[in-house]
Parts: sequence; structure tokens; C-alpha cells
Amino acid sequence: MKAVINIVLVLLLGIGFVSKAPAAEQAGAEPSQSTSALSDAETHINALKKELLEAKDRVSELESDLSNAQRTIDQLNNQPAPQITASSANHTTTQTVDGQPVYDAHNPRKPVAQEDVIAEKFTAQFQSQPNAVTRLLKQDIERSGIRNITRIAEQVPNMQFGQSGNEARIAIRGMRTNRTGPEADQVVGIYQDGVSVSTTTQALGPYIDIKSIEVLRGPQGVMYGRDAFAGVINITSNEPDLSGWDYGLEGIIGYSDHTRFEGMINIPVLDSLAFRIAASSESHGGYIVNEVLDGDADDLHDRKQQYVRFMGKWQPSDNFSLLLNLSSLDQNQTSTGMWGYQQIGAFVNGQYEPGNQFAPAGSRTDDGPWKVARNMASQADLENLSYSLSLEWDIGFATLEWLGNKSKFESIQVYDSDFSDGGDPYNSDFNGWDSFRDTWSSDLRLKSNSTGRFDWLAGLYVWNLDSDWGWLETIDAEYFQPAWDSSGNYTSDTLEAFASAAYEVGGNLRLFGGLRWYDVKKKLRNGSKDSWNGVVWNAGIEYGFNADIASYLSVSTGYRPGGINEVPGVPLNYDSEAVTSYEIGLKSILADGSMVLNVAAFYNNYRDIQAQSFTILPLPGTAGLFDYLSTGGDMDSKGLEVEFQWLPGTRWNISANLAWLDAKFKDYQVPALAGLPTIEGHSMGDKLSLRGWHPAFSPEWSFGLQASYITNLGTGGTLTSMLQTTYASEYYANDLNLAGARQASQAITDVRLFWDLPGNHIRLQVYIENISDQTALKNVMIYNPEERPDIATFLADWGNPRTYGAILSYRY
Repeated sequence: MKAVINIVLVLLLGIGFVSKAPAAEQAGAEPSQSTSALSDAETHINALKKELLEAKDRVSELESDLSNAQRTIDQLNNQPAPQITASSANHTTTQTVDGQPVYDAHNPRKPVAQEDVIAEKFTAQFQSQPNAVTRLLKQDIERSGIRNITRIAEQVPNMQFGQSGNEARIAIRGMRTNRTGPEADQVVGIYQDGVSVSTTTQALGPYIDIKSIEVLRGPQGVMYGRDAFAGVINITSNEPDLSGWDYGLEGIIGYSDHTRFEGMINIPVLDSLAFRIAASSESHGGYIVNEVLDGDADDLHDRKQQYVRFMGKWQPSDNFSLLLNLSSLDQNQTSTGMWGYQQIGAFVNGQYEPGNQFAPAGSRTDDGPWKVARNMASQADLENLSYSLSLEWDIGFATLEWLGNKSKFESIQVYDSDFSDGGDPYNSDFNGWDSFRDTWSSDLRLKSNSTGRFDWLAGLYVWNLDSDWGWLETIDAEYFQPAWDSSGNYTSDTLEAFASAAYEVGGNLRLFGGLRWYDVKKKLRNGSKDSWNGVVWNAGIEYGFNADIASYLSVSTGYRPGGINEVPGVPLNYDSEAVTSYEIGLKSILADGSMVLNVAAFYNNYRDIQAQSFTILPLPGTAGLFDYLSTGGDMDSKGLEVEFQWLPGTRWNISANLAWLDAKFKDYQVPALAGLPTIEGHSMGDKLSLRGWHPAFSPEWSFGLQASYITNLGTGGTLTSMLQTTYASEYYANDLNLAGARQASQAITDVRLFWDLPGNHIRLQVYIENISDQTALKNVMIYNPEERPDIATFLADWGNPRTYGAILSYRY
């Protein structure tokens, strides 16, 4: 697969330049008619180059005043001049192929108006949505260096990103991802081109040729169902464009031998048929240096991945279109463990002791969060194949939409289970897992085409999962599924029917509401099975004060299905989670379209939240340590979110988000852990009450700022400098609010510099991320290890250190 993707990248480069050749030839035809006939091709090419240079010099000397422009033209020996009309003299903006404005070459002292940035991002349709949504377009994605899901949270209020190994742990409004693995249900739904990204491992895939990213905060049960308990992240790729050729290339070099090459090409075949191919190959060394061996082969948190996406669009009429989407991701890199990579401390007899408290004798101490010592090889081999077919058919009174998908995901991940350079480097009774997940889904929707007061939507969603997974043991450096582990497939089937409607009462007032019925069935590898069903709903009111200011009040519900535990000696079943959310919001475009201010306030009541716990089974031939879920209890969260974007003048672009969050557990209990001290108000015999504690990744205050300024370089193009900083007050990286899981308040700052050459085809970017080299806890797991069941150990994952690099891109 890796070779295939590399070939695709080379083909994209070759096809792009081949497609450019006819355009260049045509562009050179007209000037050649006004020159003398040349005897050979070399002289002809040199003459064209000379004329091109003269034309560029001529354009750069033109002034905004029409009379000055005419005098400049006269000085150029009666060479042809660009036509200047009254309208172009008054409004001298130009647009790139993808719609982004640049400085006008005819008037380099006057930058273009940036109102288009806001008009494109905050459309009337987007601003009228009755929920809190953050929308990121191409410019936002580039400004924040978003190359995967890890950097979205910087621009989204009350969203935090955590990570353990190759698993994404996302939190929105206090509801967090607390379990990973092949049987885990997502807390935050992630959809790539309408298809559910159903594991926390798949969520870390690359973003290439992306049109938009939207983050919907709060439960989205009616429109998305089971995977939308805390919110939804929608990633939308650019579809094939029937109107013409397009291609782009990009290369990155940076910290830790980071290289990334990606390309995109859009190929119109017929007036009704086009293809679009995007591919990338990325590699960087481990950001966590393993000091056991020389070189970087055993460093952790590296990246070696190849990705390709093929899309074909057929649109024989305005009423019908068909889209085929095929994608493949292949990763071969190191692993840092499902729950983290560093033992940072443990409670021993009620006292917290820093460091790895169960490392074999003679092991060295890790040198900070990014320098460790591990003597057993880690590995993460992941493959994901996805096939989608969608159609859209306008049948008159309504539009029929259907999306079908088939995905296959395979994963092998192993790691050094004693987190040290001690012990046997070739043998372990448990140090990883092997899994595959086959899923298929069908999403059928019928949307009204009404132009009146009443709009409606109805649909049917089917999702099926078939997964075979197992633990791994290592014998003589080879991986095997141990004899004690279960065999067989885990299955999950979901059937959902939904409908929503909106009615314009009169003037600027609209009422809306919807229902979704669900039925979920699960069966474990050992044959245990259960099912859950119910109804979620939403309702609300929208009021528009005028064309630029709108408000809404809504109530919505969501669910995350319950499940079954395979581990003996723990509760067999756990309940479905439920949430009721109340939200009020105001969306406004101010200052003649140069400012956007969106505000949302919410209160979420969560019930029967699922708690992750651990148990040790002292049975011969078992791994010993197992995780399981139980019904923990209830939680409330309330907060305020502000999103702001402002274009003061024509050179500045300032966006910011501010969030306040108060999320606390109510009646919520988990099994007590050995080694912990007695905690007044929380210790309850064999139970630990979390009442009054905060869920993981729920800082009281968080803030994000992106500010950029454009400097005109005249004939040298434009230079855009950008500062991005994010702040989060104190939070805990585990639901247990203990000192070892506490992350102090901090700010992380990035800087970027973009140089756009004249013509807006070539861009050079240099960047430094986490410029102050801040450490940030991304996850802490607290459990009793098999080696020392009498202690409560803290296994942590940290964010990246300071990184830097340069990006060169070309867009046709």
C-alpha cells in the first residue's frame, strides 16, 4: 500500500505539470503574434521570457490613479496595457482560484478588503443554525496548522484535546472520552465526508484537501444519533469540480526530520464527470527520545503514514449527482501504549511518590516527559480502507440523499509494559492488542424542497460493526494471542429512524423540533448479548432581529448506548448514558460586516455516566489487569462561550474564543483503589465518591487568539505574520482530582510567517509551534498495576515539545 500511495504522489506531480503545459502554451500565443517571426525555438522562448519580465515590471509600476497608470503605459514604448475600467479603478481586488483575496498588483499600497473572509465563513445559512457551531475554512485551517484532529481545539471554545498513545481523547463541555479500543463508543462523533470515524485510533488520520471543519457543541442526538453524545466534528473534503483543471502541491520539512509531501489534482473528463485525487506521505522521528539505543528507530510518538483519496463525481443533470469516495490510510510507526507512555508517580501506603514505582530493579529514571528509557520494541501498524457511494436526487417536492459506506480497519499495537529499560526485552505475558473492525452503514434522507414556511426532513440510518480483537503476548520478540484470551467476534448493530421540522410562524420567528428512535444490539465474543432502545428529541425557537442578528433557545437530548462486560467478577451490564441540554444563543454580524460575535450559554444534565475502572484477576495464565465499564452516576455542566472575528481595516484578521465552564460530578461512584489515602468526603469503604470533583479536561477558563497582519511587499508579493496562543486554567487529566493528575494553568503560543509570491500561486510558510516548550498533560490513567496491586499508579501522556518547520506550496 505504501508503494501505491508514493506512486500516486508522483503521478499527481507529473499530471499537474502536463495539464499546465497547454494553458501556458495558449497564454503565450497572443504575445507571439505581436513580435517578429523568430527563426528558432530558443530565440522565441527567450523573447517570450523578456516580454513576460517587462510585463511584470510594467504592472508593478502602475498606480491607483488612472492618469498615472496611463503615463506609465506611455513610457513602455506603446506596449499593450491592461484595460482599466471605472469599476476596476474603484475596486481593485483580485481573487485566487480558491476565492481568497490578495493585494492588487495595480495598487500595491492599497490592500484588498477582507470582508470576503467573513462573508464566506459566516453565511446567512450558517448564522441561522440554532446551535453553537464553530466553522473552520481553508484559511483557518492553514492559519492554525491543522493537519489532523490534534489542533482543532485551539479555535473551539470549551473543546479540549487529549491523547494516549495512538488514541484521541476529546472533551466538549466537560463530557470526555474515557474509554478507547475496539468496543468503545465515541463520546464525540467524528464524521469524515458524512461517514462515522468509529474508533479513537482512526480519529488521528491526516487531513488533506479539506473544504471545511465544523464542530457542533452539545448533544446532537436527533441528527447524528449514537455517536453524538457530547458533540460532533464534521470534516468535509473538496469534491471533484466539473468546471476545470486544478492541482496543488505541498512539501514540509521540519523538526525531528519531519517531511510531508502531499498533492491534489482535479481532472474534468466530461461536462458531467470529474475526478479528484489527493495523496500524502508523511514521516518524522519520535518526539519522545528513547535513550536506550542510538539513533531514532526506537523513539516514541513518531509518524510514518501514507494516505490517498480518490473521488469521482457524475452529474448528468442539475437534479441528480453521484459521488464515489475511496480512501486508504497506512501507518507503520511506534506505539506508546493504549493508556499512556510514562509512569509519573504512584500512591504508596497513602503517600505520593514520583516516578515509576514498579519498574524492575536497576532501571534508569526517565529524564523528563520527552526523554525515556525503554528496552522492548514498540510498534503500531494500522490500516484503514473506506469505500463510500452517495447520491443526491431532486425529485420535485423533496431531495433524496443516500450515503452508503464500507470500512475495514486493522491494528496491531505493542509497547513496553513495564515502561522502563529493565526486564526481559523479548518476552511479556501482555503488552498489546490486535484488532480489526469491519463496519458498514446506510444513511437515507428525504429533505423538503419547500420555499414556504414549512421545512422537514426524515431519514433512516443503519450501522453494523463486526470486530475481532484480542490481547497480545510477546515470546522471543514475536507477538501472539495468548491461550487464555477469548476468541470470536464482537458485534454491534444500530437501527435509527429520525425526523425534524421547522415552521416559520411569521416574520422572523421560527419553531423547530425533531425526534430520533434508536435500537442498539450488542454481542460479545463470549456470546453475551443485550439491547437498548429509546427516543431522543430536540425543540426550540429562533428569532431574527434583522438580517445580521439572530437568537435561539433550544432543548436537546442525546444518548450513548450501554454495554456488556466480558471480565468476570464485575457488573455484567452498564446503562446507556443520557443528557438533556438547554442552550440559548445570539449570533451577530456587526460593524458593516467586518465583525462577528457569537455567544452561547448552556446547561447540561448528564445521567448514568459510564465510568472506566480496572480490576486484577489473579488467575493462572491471564494478563491480570483488565479494564471495564460501570454506571458511575450523574454530572452537571454549565457554561458560557464567546466566538469573535474582526477585520479592523484591510490588513488585520483577528479571531478569538473565550469559554467559562463549571462541570462537576454529582452522585458518582467508582471502585476504590488500593494505595490511595483516605480522602475526606470521598472515601466510602470499597467505593470512591467523585461528588464535587471535575471531569477530566474541564478547565474553568479557556481562551484562544489568532491574529495576523498582512504586509505588502510590492513586486515581492505579501507577507503575513501570525500569532496564535491558547490558554487553559487548571484542569485534571483524570476524573480523580488527585495531585498527580493536575495540570497547572498555562498558555501555549505558536508563530507563523506566510510569504505569498505575486500571482498567489506559490506560498512559503515558516512556523514554530509551542514556542515556549510547555509541557501539557494529555491523559493520566490511575490504576493498580499487576506487578504492584498495592499501589495506585499514574500513567501519563504529554503533548508535543517545541516543533518548527517550513512549508512550500504551489496551487494552480
